[in-house]
Amino acid sequence: MNTKKAIIISILGSIIYLVFGWLFFDLLLGEYTNTHTTNIEGFKKSEAEFSFLFLYISCFAYSVLITYILVFLTKTQCLLQGFLRASIIGALIAIMTDTYWYGSSNFYNNIIVMIMDILAAAITVGVLGLSIVWLYMKLNKHHEAGTKQ
Repeated sequence: MNTKKAIIISILGSIIYLVFGWLFFDLLLGEYTNTHTTNIEGFKKSEAEFSFLFLYISCFAYSVLITYILVFLTKTQCLLQGFLRASIIGALIAIMTDTYWYGSSNFYNNIIVMIMDILAAAITVGVLGLSIVWLYMKLNKHHEAGTKQ
């Protein structure tokens, strides 16, 4: 796998992750999270101040990380393994950040909202991993078909 293909996979993966993240964190959990986290004046940006660019950069960085792990380190070629490995990474990162916030601040008003965030992270990053493995397999198959001709 060359760098160009890894970048393509990371870009496509980040778009998929952005969509699934929006579905889970905004559409499904957004209202619940907003009512069960501390709303401090000025902490959350308004829609006018919100930066879609920086949200995308965050998704792209996660996609690069998962691509690096699944494609370069483990060479995962099974969709289920891609989902499970990425889910574990997503859950561990969410556990690290969410338990920090829960232990050191009043951001989360209860442990349930924290657990829901961790589960949503596991699912959305799992979908990212599944997508990356699927794209990796498709690009490899396309490359193999091109070299046989």
